[in-house]
Amino acid sequence: MASDSHDRQREGLGRALLARLRETLPAVKRVADGVVSRSAPPDRASPLLPPLETESPARQGLLWRLSFILCVVIPAFATVVYFAFLASDQYVSESRFAVRSISGEDDATAKGALAAAASGASTAVSAINSTSQNAHIVASYIRSPAMVADMLKSVDLRAIFTRPEADFAARLKSGATLDELVAYWVKMVKASIDGPSGIVTLEIAAFRREDALMLGRETLRLSEALVNEISNRARRDATAKAEEEVFRAFGTVRKALAALQDYRNEAGLINPVETATDTGKLLVQLLAEKIRIENDLFVGKRQMSENAPTIRTLQSRLQTIDSQIAALRAKLSGNQADQDNIAARLNKFEELEVERQFAEKRYEISLASLDRARIIAERQNVYLTTFVQPTTPEQPRFPRRLALSLLLPGIFFALWSIAALIWASVEDHRL
Repeated sequence: MASDSHDRQREGLGRALLARLRETLPAVKRVADGVVSRSAPPDRASPLLPPLETESPARQGLLWRLSFILCVVIPAFATVVYFAFLASDQYVSESRFAVRSISGEDDATAKGALAAAASGASTAVSAINSTSQNAHIVASYIRSPAMVADMLKSVDLRAIFTRPEADFAARLKSGATLDELVAYWVKMVKASIDGPSGIVTLEIAAFRREDALMLGRETLRLSEALVNEISNRARRDATAKAEEEVFRAFGTVRKALAALQDYRNEAGLINPVETATDTGKLLVQLLAEKIRIENDLFVGKRQMSENAPTIRTLQSRLQTIDSQIAALRAKLSGNQADQDNIAARLNKFEELEVERQFAEKRYEISLASLDRARIIAERQNVYLTTFVQPTTPEQPRFPRRLALSLLLPGIFFALWSIAALIWASVEDHRL
Protein backbone atom coordinates (compact mmCIF):
# COMPACT_ATOMS: atom_id res chain seq x y z
CA MET A 1 0.00 0.00 0.00
CA ALA A 2 2.81 2.36 0.90
CA SER A 3 4.50 1.65 -2.44
CA ASP A 4 1.26 2.36 -4.43
CA SER A 5 0.74 5.60 -2.53
CA HIS A 6 4.33 6.59 -3.25
CA ASP A 7 3.91 5.83 -6.96
CA ARG A 8 0.72 7.92 -7.09
CA GLN A 9 2.56 10.79 -5.41
CA ARG A 10 5.37 10.55 -7.97
CA GLU A 11 2.84 10.48 -10.85
CA GLY A 12 0.99 13.50 -9.46
CA LEU A 13 4.29 15.38 -9.03
CA GLY A 14 5.27 14.59 -12.61
CA ARG A 15 1.94 15.81 -13.98
CA ALA A 16 2.16 18.99 -11.93
CA LEU A 17 5.69 19.67 -13.21
CA LEU A 18 4.58 19.08 -16.82
CA ALA A 19 1.62 21.46 -16.41
CA ARG A 20 3.90 24.05 -14.85
CA LEU A 21 6.39 23.62 -17.70
CA ARG A 22 3.62 24.21 -20.29
CA GLU A 23 2.56 27.36 -18.47
CA THR A 24 6.09 28.75 -18.37
CA LEU A 25 7.00 27.99 -22.01
CA PRO A 26 5.40 31.19 -23.40
CA ALA A 27 7.17 33.28 -20.77
CA VAL A 28 10.47 31.52 -21.53
CA LYS A 29 9.88 32.21 -25.24
CA ARG A 30 9.31 35.90 -24.60
CA VAL A 31 12.51 36.05 -22.46
CA ALA A 32 14.47 34.35 -25.22
CA ASP A 33 13.08 36.77 -27.81
CA GLY A 34 14.06 39.67 -25.57
CA VAL A 35 17.60 38.31 -25.16
CA VAL A 36 17.88 37.87 -28.90
CA SER A 37 16.59 41.35 -29.67
CA ARG A 38 18.97 42.98 -27.17
CA SER A 39 22.15 40.98 -27.79
CA ALA A 40 22.09 39.85 -31.39
CA PRO A 41 21.94 42.32 -34.32
CA PRO A 42 20.01 41.23 -37.40
CA ASP A 43 23.12 40.33 -39.38
CA ARG A 44 24.61 37.91 -36.72
CA ALA A 45 24.48 34.17 -37.06
CA SER A 46 23.12 31.53 -34.67
CA PRO A 47 25.47 30.19 -31.98
CA LEU A 48 24.68 26.72 -33.19
CA LEU A 49 24.98 27.29 -36.93
CA PRO A 50 27.64 28.88 -39.11
CA PRO A 51 27.06 32.53 -39.91
CA LEU A 52 25.12 33.36 -43.03
CA GLU A 53 25.47 36.75 -44.61
CA THR A 54 21.93 36.70 -46.00
CA GLU A 55 20.22 35.69 -42.74
CA SER A 56 17.24 37.80 -41.91
CA PRO A 57 16.42 39.03 -38.38
CA ALA A 58 13.45 36.66 -38.28
CA ARG A 59 15.67 33.69 -39.16
CA GLN A 60 18.26 34.70 -36.55
CA GLY A 61 15.54 34.96 -33.93
CA LEU A 62 14.30 31.54 -34.92
CA LEU A 63 17.79 30.09 -34.55
CA TRP A 64 18.15 31.65 -31.11
CA ARG A 65 14.84 30.19 -30.02
CA LEU A 66 15.82 26.84 -31.49
CA SER A 67 19.12 26.85 -29.59
CA PHE A 68 17.28 27.74 -26.39
CA ILE A 69 14.86 24.86 -26.88
CA LEU A 70 17.63 22.38 -27.72
CA CYS A 71 20.02 23.45 -24.93
CA VAL A 72 17.59 24.35 -22.13
CA VAL A 73 13.98 23.30 -22.64
CA ILE A 74 14.49 19.75 -23.89
CA PRO A 75 17.22 18.80 -21.33
CA ALA A 76 15.16 20.37 -18.53
CA PHE A 77 12.05 18.51 -19.68
CA ALA A 78 14.00 15.22 -19.91
CA THR A 79 15.45 15.82 -16.43
CA VAL A 80 12.02 16.46 -14.92
CA VAL A 81 10.51 13.43 -16.64
CA TYR A 82 13.41 11.19 -15.54
CA PHE A 83 13.31 12.20 -11.89
CA ALA A 84 9.51 12.22 -11.79
CA PHE A 85 8.77 8.90 -13.50
CA LEU A 86 11.93 6.90 -14.21
CA ALA A 87 14.50 7.43 -11.46
CA SER A 88 14.43 4.52 -8.99
CA ASP A 89 14.54 4.94 -5.24
CA GLN A 90 17.79 4.20 -3.44
CA TYR A 91 17.73 3.22 0.23
CA VAL A 92 20.75 3.96 2.40
CA SER A 93 21.71 1.95 5.48
CA GLU A 94 23.94 3.94 7.82
CA SER A 95 26.16 2.67 10.62
CA ARG A 96 28.99 4.08 12.69
CA PHE A 97 31.94 2.41 14.34
CA ALA A 98 35.36 3.14 15.75
CA VAL A 99 38.64 1.22 15.87
CA ARG A 100 39.94 1.15 19.42
CA SER A 101 42.96 -0.36 21.16
CA ILE A 102 43.65 -1.42 24.76
CA SER A 103 47.21 -1.21 26.04
CA GLY A 104 48.10 -2.83 29.36
CA GLU A 105 51.49 -1.09 29.65
CA ASP A 106 52.93 2.12 28.37
CA ASP A 107 55.32 2.11 25.46
CA ALA A 108 58.44 2.58 27.59
CA THR A 109 57.67 -0.46 29.76
CA ALA A 110 56.72 -2.51 26.74
CA LYS A 111 59.94 -1.67 24.93
CA GLY A 112 62.00 -2.44 28.01
CA ALA A 113 60.34 -5.81 28.51
CA LEU A 114 60.67 -6.80 24.89
CA ALA A 115 64.27 -5.64 24.45
CA ALA A 116 65.66 -8.94 25.67
CA ALA A 117 63.27 -10.92 23.49
CA ALA A 118 63.46 -9.10 20.17
CA SER A 119 64.64 -5.82 18.80
CA GLY A 120 61.71 -5.56 16.41
CA ALA A 121 58.95 -6.45 18.88
CA SER A 122 58.54 -2.93 20.26
CA THR A 123 57.88 -1.68 16.73
CA ALA A 124 55.00 -4.11 16.40
CA VAL A 125 53.58 -3.10 19.77
CA SER A 126 53.72 0.60 18.96
CA ALA A 127 52.03 -0.11 15.62
CA ILE A 128 49.03 -1.48 17.47
CA ASN A 129 48.47 1.82 19.24
CA SER A 130 48.07 3.76 15.98
CA THR A 131 44.28 3.78 16.19
CA SER A 132 43.80 6.54 13.64
CA GLN A 133 45.86 4.67 11.08
CA ASN A 134 43.82 1.53 11.68
CA ALA A 135 40.59 3.48 11.06
CA HIS A 136 41.97 4.70 7.73
CA ILE A 137 43.00 1.13 6.90
CA VAL A 138 39.46 -0.11 7.49
CA ALA A 139 37.91 2.73 5.46
CA SER A 140 40.30 2.06 2.60
CA TYR A 141 39.54 -1.66 2.78
CA ILE A 142 35.79 -0.96 2.50
CA ARG A 143 36.35 0.87 -0.80
CA SER A 144 38.89 -1.61 -2.16
CA PRO A 145 38.66 -4.56 -4.57
CA ALA A 146 39.55 -6.81 -1.63
CA MET A 147 36.22 -5.95 0.03
CA VAL A 148 34.34 -6.77 -3.17
CA ALA A 149 36.21 -10.07 -3.52
CA ASP A 150 35.46 -11.01 0.10
CA MET A 151 31.85 -9.88 -0.26
CA LEU A 152 31.31 -12.04 -3.34
CA LYS A 153 32.08 -15.14 -1.26
CA SER A 154 28.80 -14.73 0.62
CA VAL A 155 26.74 -12.11 -1.30
CA ASP A 156 25.70 -11.89 -4.96
CA LEU A 157 26.46 -8.21 -5.55
CA ARG A 158 25.62 -8.37 -9.24
CA ALA A 159 22.09 -9.56 -8.47
CA ILE A 160 21.62 -6.88 -5.80
CA PHE A 161 22.71 -4.03 -8.06
CA THR A 162 20.64 -5.23 -11.04
CA ARG A 163 17.28 -5.48 -9.28
CA PRO A 164 14.15 -4.92 -11.41
CA GLU A 165 13.43 -1.80 -9.35
CA ALA A 166 16.61 -0.13 -10.61
CA ASP A 167 16.30 2.20 -13.58
CA PHE A 168 18.47 1.97 -16.67
CA ALA A 169 20.82 4.78 -15.61
CA ALA A 170 21.35 3.70 -11.99
CA ARG A 171 21.65 -0.08 -12.23
CA LEU A 172 24.82 -2.07 -12.79
CA LYS A 173 25.08 -3.07 -16.40
CA SER A 174 24.47 -6.67 -17.28
CA GLY A 175 27.56 -8.87 -17.49
CA ALA A 176 29.74 -6.39 -15.63
CA THR A 177 33.35 -7.39 -15.07
CA LEU A 178 35.00 -7.41 -11.67
CA ASP A 179 36.63 -4.03 -12.31
CA GLU A 180 33.30 -2.52 -13.33
CA LEU A 181 31.68 -4.05 -10.22
CA VAL A 182 34.39 -2.52 -8.02
CA ALA A 183 33.88 0.91 -9.62
CA TYR A 184 30.11 0.61 -9.11
CA TRP A 185 30.60 -0.51 -5.49
CA VAL A 186 32.75 2.55 -4.79
CA LYS A 187 29.86 4.75 -6.02
CA MET A 188 27.31 2.98 -3.82
CA VAL A 189 29.35 2.92 -0.58
CA LYS A 190 30.72 5.81 1.43
CA ALA A 191 33.11 5.51 4.39
CA SER A 192 34.05 8.85 5.94
CA ILE A 193 36.32 9.35 8.96
CA ASP A 194 35.98 12.06 11.58
CA GLY A 195 39.55 13.19 12.18
CA PRO A 196 39.54 14.15 15.88
CA SER A 197 37.49 11.19 17.12
CA GLY A 198 38.42 8.55 14.53
CA ILE A 199 34.74 7.57 14.11
CA VAL A 200 33.96 5.94 10.76
CA THR A 201 30.54 6.60 9.22
CA LEU A 202 29.50 3.89 6.77
CA GLU A 203 26.70 4.48 4.24
CA ILE A 204 25.64 1.84 1.71
CA ALA A 205 22.93 2.39 -0.91
CA ALA A 206 20.75 -0.26 -2.58
CA PHE A 207 17.47 -0.43 -4.45
CA ARG A 208 15.75 -2.45 -1.71
CA ARG A 209 15.54 -1.83 2.02
CA GLU A 210 16.57 -5.36 2.96
CA ASP A 211 19.51 -5.26 0.52
CA ALA A 212 20.86 -2.07 2.09
CA LEU A 213 20.54 -3.59 5.57
CA MET A 214 22.22 -6.85 4.54
CA LEU A 215 25.11 -5.08 2.81
CA GLY A 216 25.67 -2.88 5.86
CA ARG A 217 25.84 -5.88 8.19
CA GLU A 218 28.09 -7.87 5.89
CA THR A 219 30.46 -4.92 5.45
CA LEU A 220 30.75 -4.54 9.22
CA ARG A 221 31.42 -8.25 9.62
CA LEU A 222 34.22 -8.22 7.05
CA SER A 223 35.68 -5.03 8.55
CA GLU A 224 35.71 -6.59 12.01
CA ALA A 225 37.44 -9.67 10.59
CA LEU A 226 40.10 -7.38 9.09
CA VAL A 227 40.64 -5.60 12.42
CA ASN A 228 40.98 -8.95 14.21
CA GLU A 229 43.54 -10.05 11.66
CA ILE A 230 45.49 -6.82 12.20
CA SER A 231 45.46 -7.42 15.95
CA ASN A 232 46.47 -11.08 15.65
CA ARG A 233 49.26 -10.30 13.22
CA ALA A 234 50.61 -7.57 15.49
CA ARG A 235 50.67 -10.02 18.40
CA ARG A 236 52.39 -12.62 16.26
CA ASP A 237 55.01 -10.11 15.17
CA ALA A 238 55.58 -9.06 18.79
CA THR A 239 56.39 -12.62 19.86
CA ALA A 240 57.98 -13.98 16.67
CA LYS A 241 61.52 -12.84 17.54
CA ALA A 242 61.24 -14.18 21.09
CA GLU A 243 60.04 -17.54 19.80
CA GLU A 244 62.94 -17.70 17.35
CA GLU A 245 65.35 -17.04 20.21
CA VAL A 246 63.75 -19.85 22.24
CA PHE A 247 64.16 -22.27 19.34
CA ARG A 248 67.81 -21.29 18.90
CA ALA A 249 68.51 -21.68 22.63
CA PHE A 250 66.76 -25.05 22.71
CA GLY A 251 68.86 -26.22 19.76
CA THR A 252 72.01 -25.18 21.61
CA VAL A 253 70.91 -27.18 24.67
CA ARG A 254 70.29 -30.26 22.55
CA LYS A 255 73.73 -29.98 20.95
CA ALA A 256 75.41 -29.60 24.36
CA LEU A 257 73.59 -32.62 25.77
CA ALA A 258 74.41 -34.69 22.69
CA ALA A 259 78.12 -33.74 22.93
CA LEU A 260 78.14 -34.66 26.63
CA GLN A 261 76.48 -38.00 25.96
CA ASP A 262 78.94 -38.83 23.18
CA TYR A 263 81.85 -38.07 25.48
CA ARG A 264 80.44 -40.28 28.23
CA ASN A 265 80.07 -43.15 25.80
CA GLU A 266 83.58 -42.61 24.52
CA ALA A 267 85.17 -42.32 27.98
CA GLY A 268 83.06 -45.03 29.57
CA LEU A 269 82.26 -42.77 32.52
CA ILE A 270 78.87 -41.50 33.54
CA ASN A 271 80.30 -38.75 35.72
CA PRO A 272 84.10 -38.29 35.84
CA VAL A 273 83.72 -36.01 38.87
CA GLU A 274 82.17 -38.77 40.95
CA THR A 275 84.70 -41.26 39.61
CA ALA A 276 87.58 -38.97 40.63
CA THR A 277 86.00 -38.47 44.05
CA ASP A 278 85.65 -42.22 44.61
CA THR A 279 89.20 -42.83 43.38
CA GLY A 280 90.52 -40.12 45.70
CA LYS A 281 88.74 -41.67 48.67
CA LEU A 282 90.18 -45.06 47.83
CA LEU A 283 93.66 -43.53 47.51
CA VAL A 284 93.32 -41.91 50.93
CA GLN A 285 92.34 -45.23 52.45
CA LEU A 286 95.36 -46.95 50.87
CA LEU A 287 97.67 -44.22 52.13
CA ALA A 288 96.29 -44.64 55.61
CA GLU A 289 96.74 -48.40 55.37
CA LYS A 290 100.30 -47.89 54.14
CA ILE A 291 101.10 -45.69 57.11
CA ARG A 292 99.68 -48.29 59.48
CA ILE A 293 101.72 -51.11 57.84
CA GLU A 294 104.87 -49.01 57.91
CA ASN A 295 104.36 -48.41 61.62
CA ASP A 296 103.81 -52.11 62.23
CA LEU A 297 106.89 -52.93 60.16
CA PHE A 298 109.01 -50.39 62.07
CA VAL A 299 107.95 -51.86 65.40
CA GLY A 300 108.37 -55.45 64.17
CA LYS A 301 111.93 -54.87 62.96
CA ARG A 302 112.91 -53.61 66.39
CA GLN A 303 111.58 -56.75 68.00
CA MET A 304 112.21 -59.38 65.32
CA SER A 305 114.71 -60.16 62.64
CA GLU A 306 114.16 -59.17 59.04
CA ASN A 307 113.67 -62.80 57.98
CA ALA A 308 110.84 -63.33 60.36
CA PRO A 309 107.54 -64.39 58.68
CA THR A 310 105.67 -61.45 60.16
CA ILE A 311 108.20 -58.98 58.76
CA ARG A 312 108.05 -60.60 55.33
CA THR A 313 104.24 -60.49 55.36
CA LEU A 314 104.22 -56.85 56.27
CA GLN A 315 106.78 -56.05 53.57
CA SER A 316 104.73 -57.96 51.00
CA ARG A 317 101.56 -56.10 51.98
CA LEU A 318 103.43 -52.79 51.84
CA GLN A 319 104.65 -53.50 48.32
CA THR A 320 101.13 -54.40 47.23
CA ILE A 321 99.73 -51.21 48.69
CA ASP A 322 102.48 -49.17 47.03
CA SER A 323 101.64 -50.65 43.65
CA GLN A 324 97.93 -49.95 44.21
CA ILE A 325 98.68 -46.38 45.24
CA ALA A 326 100.84 -45.90 42.15
CA ALA A 327 98.08 -47.28 39.95
CA LEU A 328 95.46 -45.02 41.50
CA ARG A 329 97.70 -41.98 41.15
CA ALA A 330 98.33 -42.83 37.50
CA LYS A 331 94.61 -43.26 36.98
CA LEU A 332 93.91 -39.88 38.55
CA SER A 333 96.57 -37.74 36.93
CA GLY A 334 99.19 -39.69 35.01
CA ASN A 335 101.79 -37.73 33.03
CA GLN A 336 101.20 -34.73 30.78
CA ALA A 337 101.32 -36.77 27.57
CA ASP A 338 98.79 -39.31 28.80
CA GLN A 339 95.23 -38.27 27.99
CA ASP A 340 93.66 -41.50 29.24
CA ASN A 341 93.35 -40.49 32.89
CA ILE A 342 90.64 -39.08 35.09
CA ALA A 343 92.22 -35.61 35.26
CA ALA A 344 92.27 -35.22 31.47
CA ARG A 345 88.79 -36.67 31.13
CA LEU A 346 87.56 -34.49 33.95
CA ASN A 347 88.91 -31.40 32.19
CA LYS A 348 87.04 -32.24 28.97
CA PHE A 349 83.93 -33.21 30.93
CA GLU A 350 83.91 -29.95 32.87
CA GLU A 351 84.26 -28.01 29.61
CA LEU A 352 81.24 -29.80 28.14
CA GLU A 353 79.35 -29.43 31.41
CA VAL A 354 79.94 -25.66 31.43
CA GLU A 355 78.66 -25.42 27.86
CA ARG A 356 75.57 -27.40 28.88
CA GLN A 357 74.90 -25.18 31.88
CA PHE A 358 75.38 -22.03 29.78
CA ALA A 359 73.01 -23.34 27.10
CA GLU A 360 70.39 -24.23 29.69
CA LYS A 361 70.70 -20.81 31.33
CA ARG A 362 70.30 -19.11 27.97
CA TYR A 363 67.27 -21.28 27.28
CA GLU A 364 65.71 -20.28 30.61
CA ILE A 365 66.30 -16.58 29.86
CA SER A 366 64.75 -16.92 26.40
CA LEU A 367 61.70 -18.66 27.89
CA ALA A 368 61.26 -15.85 30.40
CA SER A 369 61.59 -13.27 27.62
CA LEU A 370 59.00 -15.12 25.56
CA ASP A 371 56.59 -15.14 28.49
CA ARG A 372 57.02 -11.39 28.96
CA ALA A 373 56.54 -10.77 25.24
CA ARG A 374 53.36 -12.84 25.22
CA ILE A 375 51.96 -11.06 28.26
CA ILE A 376 52.59 -7.65 26.72
CA ALA A 377 51.24 -8.77 23.32
CA GLU A 378 48.06 -10.13 24.90
CA ARG A 379 47.53 -6.79 26.60
CA GLN A 380 47.67 -5.07 23.22
CA ASN A 381 44.27 -5.54 21.57
CA VAL A 382 42.71 -3.79 18.57
CA TYR A 383 38.98 -4.17 18.12
CA LEU A 384 36.11 -2.64 16.17
CA THR A 385 33.32 -1.05 18.20
CA THR A 386 30.01 -0.55 16.38
CA PHE A 387 27.88 1.89 18.37
CA VAL A 388 25.33 2.58 15.59
CA GLN A 389 24.12 -0.69 14.10
CA PRO A 390 22.74 -0.83 10.56
CA THR A 391 18.96 -0.44 10.51
CA THR A 392 16.35 -0.94 7.82
CA PRO A 393 15.84 2.41 6.04
CA GLU A 394 12.21 3.53 5.94
CA GLN A 395 12.42 6.25 3.27
CA PRO A 396 14.64 6.43 0.18
CA ARG A 397 17.43 8.96 0.42
CA PHE A 398 18.24 9.14 -3.27
CA PRO A 399 17.58 10.54 -5.79
CA ARG A 400 16.72 14.04 -4.59
CA ARG A 401 13.96 14.53 -7.13
CA LEU A 402 12.70 18.04 -6.39
CA ALA A 403 16.14 19.56 -5.77
CA LEU A 404 17.65 18.12 -8.95
CA SER A 405 14.53 18.91 -11.00
CA LEU A 406 14.96 22.57 -10.07
CA LEU A 407 18.73 22.73 -10.04
CA LEU A 408 19.56 21.10 -13.36
CA PRO A 409 17.23 23.31 -15.49
CA GLY A 410 18.77 26.36 -13.82
CA ILE A 411 22.24 25.04 -14.69
CA PHE A 412 21.18 24.43 -18.31
CA PHE A 413 19.79 27.97 -18.57
CA ALA A 414 22.91 29.49 -17.01
CA LEU A 415 25.21 27.62 -19.41
CA TRP A 416 23.08 28.61 -22.41
CA SER A 417 23.07 32.24 -21.27
CA ILE A 418 26.84 32.26 -20.87
CA ALA A 419 27.29 30.72 -24.32
CA ALA A 420 24.87 33.26 -25.84
CA LEU A 421 26.66 36.21 -24.26
CA ILE A 422 30.04 34.92 -25.41
CA TRP A 423 28.72 34.46 -28.96
CA ALA A 424 27.21 37.93 -28.93
CA SER A 425 30.51 39.39 -27.71
CA VAL A 426 32.38 37.59 -30.49
CA GLU A 427 29.93 38.93 -33.08
CA ASP A 428 30.36 42.46 -31.74
CA HIS A 429 34.12 42.24 -32.27
CA ARG A 430 33.64 41.15 -35.86
CA LEU A 431 32.06 44.47 -36.78
